[in-house]
Amino acid sequence: MKPWRHLRLRTQWWWIVVVTSLLVVVMTMDRTMERFDNAIYDHLLQFAPAPSADANLLVEIDDDSIGRIGRWPWNRAVHAALVDRLNAAGAKAIGYDVLFTEPTDAAGDSALARAMGRGAPVFLPVLPSATAGVPDSGPPLLPIPIVRGAAAGLGAATVLPDPDGVVRTAMLPDRFAHQTPHLADVMARSPRSGLSIAGRSRLIPFGGGTARWPEVSASAILTGQVPAELVKDRIVLVGVTASGLGSRYATPAGGVMSGLEIQAYLLQGLRSGAMMARAGPTACLALALLPAWLLMLALGPFRWLPALTSLALCAALVLGLSIGALMLLRIWLPPSTALAGLAVAYPIWGWRQLAATERFMRAQLERLQEEPALIPQPIAARRARGVAGTIELLHVAIARHRQMRHFVADRLDQLPDATVVTDLEGTILLANVAARRLFAAPVGALEDAGGISAILRRCRPTGSGDVVRFPPIEEAAACEVQFHQGPFLLVGIAGQTSAEGARVGWVIRFVDVSEAKAAQKQRDDVVQLLTHDMRSPQASILAVLETATEDRISERESTIIRHYAERTLQLADGFVQLARAENLEYALEQVDLGDMLMDAIDELWPQSKTKTIGIVTHTDDRLEVTVERSLMTRALVNVIGNAIKYSAQGTTINCSLFSTVQADGATWAICAIEDQGPGIEPALRQTIFERFRRGPAGLGSRTSGAGLGLSFVHTVMVRHNGHIECRSEPGLGTAFLLKLPVQTGGVSPMPS
Repeated sequence: MKPWRHLRLRTQWWWIVVVTSLLVVVMTMDRTMERFDNAIYDHLLQFAPAPSADANLLVEIDDDSIGRIGRWPWNRAVHAALVDRLNAAGAKAIGYDVLFTEPTDAAGDSALARAMGRGAPVFLPVLPSATAGVPDSGPPLLPIPIVRGAAAGLGAATVLPDPDGVVRTAMLPDRFAHQTPHLADVMARSPRSGLSIAGRSRLIPFGGGTARWPEVSASAILTGQVPAELVKDRIVLVGVTASGLGSRYATPAGGVMSGLEIQAYLLQGLRSGAMMARAGPTACLALALLPAWLLMLALGPFRWLPALTSLALCAALVLGLSIGALMLLRIWLPPSTALAGLAVAYPIWGWRQLAATERFMRAQLERLQEEPALIPQPIAARRARGVAGTIELLHVAIARHRQMRHFVADRLDQLPDATVVTDLEGTILLANVAARRLFAAPVGALEDAGGISAILRRCRPTGSGDVVRFPPIEEAAACEVQFHQGPFLLVGIAGQTSAEGARVGWVIRFVDVSEAKAAQKQRDDVVQLLTHDMRSPQASILAVLETATEDRISERESTIIRHYAERTLQLADGFVQLARAENLEYALEQVDLGDMLMDAIDELWPQSKTKTIGIVTHTDDRLEVTVERSLMTRALVNVIGNAIKYSAQGTTINCSLFSTVQADGATWAICAIEDQGPGIEPALRQTIFERFRRGPAGLGSRTSGAGLGLSFVHTVMVRHNGHIECRSEPGLGTAFLLKLPVQTGGVSPMPS
């Protein structure tokens, strides 16, 4: 069964495609797989390059600074001094992540404002307002006016973790309704900072590895312990990291970071254009749907690869596109929905394929179960439902197959001739005991000996040096060969086809004809003896009798010697004619049966005239038969000659020719020869065509003969695919009917 051509399975394939596509669309739109996507994203960020160590400088208001300078909050004059120290060291820009939303003493506020206006641009945070849990739902809380006027820019420095508590995104201008800009975004956009911005994306490019930004304590800056080279031309971020004052967040890069470090990553990403974007809904849908469609196509109408390989390739395509887009295009394509679509489509389609295969297998096994078995089946399948029933049917089918193979092997072993069964390539599948005995091979050796070709290469057709060749699969062939300078074999090759008519292999039979060859040689020697060695002395005896005078041999003795010499010649001639009829390669020709009958009558005219026997012929139209003319004429001579021999003087012999149509539609030509002789007893009629069987006795010397004439006639008729029939009753004469198929195509070989 080819699954894709199964109509029901093809319909189910479409249903799986549609349902899987709808499921993927729903999961993409409601971000069902976001947790898995975040896990993959966090893992991939471990392989991202670490940020440059000299890009930013972090000045931390840490525990040491609180301990040395005093409790928090500090006086604005301290902040002013810190800004002055950074300006003196050559800072390029300062992001001061400390809220100055409430006024303190005027002198301190004024000192801070003056410090911010004397050197590098200073950027201050604002506090976004929140109503009912909605961030930035109202105007932000700004620094006091005197400080705000000296700042180069204002922005929100709020860090918002994702729902799973990990910080991955930044609150950029398009995030909230009132469009409060982010502090890092303001710093990157400000012309006074000397920075440039190359992206507007939201995913912060946290880097892997162990490298972090250079960090110094604020107290070290205030006391002059930090060399100016560490600050010069750097972007300085100042923030609170002391215990209980500064917040710490989980990040994809591993571990936790202070808000100040996260600001540094965000700022560096904006500066370098390394910020990453989440792909839009269209791109996410395309990535989610395309692999599922490709997998279903690979599993259905275009199945070029194994199913598991197709699944692996589609999953690799999803991950490759996601990783490539992240690393090369800085776009995050979440792969989990696409992988989920593959994970849904593959097992469902496999399940439906298995279900269809199970139904098909069960139907075929039930058909096999209903077919009549050649041998009794000891196991009957229970009509159980489901897979258990199919397994039971399969168990019965396997048992039936094993029994059938055992049955065939046993029957093959019982064949008297060596027989092997091969496939189309010549590999021996079965070999019987006679074959193993003939080729002197133990059990299983023939099947492992290189196939039938190795055996046929050792066979040479008699009288030829060629190898034995296979006939066309639709035909059969036979030839006589000699096996490896050993016995003579008759090799028969027949092509085998399956129940559907496909070619499947060969059945080859080897018959040892060595004894028949020896018998044939002996027969040839006997014929040679009769035709030459016996005839020549008898002819010489007759020649001496013809030339001898009466004073040398008496007439009585001469007559006796002549009788025995002629009888010996007659016996030898009968043997030669019979051997010729049995073994001669017939030269067939199309002849009118009436012409051969007239030739036989003409040849016997002297004998019929001597006994005054009349021969009357009755013929229809021309009856064309395909025969060996000389042998068939000799057969007619023998039958008519016997009729003359056993008929009394003055009687009549009737020779009739006619045709008849048999029940199978075949046309036969019949020559009926009837005499008015003494007839034949029923017991003699049963053996009259055997060798040395003579006609009815009691007619004196006129019935002399060797008893081979009718045996010769029977042999000739059989080899022409015809037959001879004797009808006789004592005292009522005898009739012989010679029947031949009209225009037969060949002769039959004589049985061994």
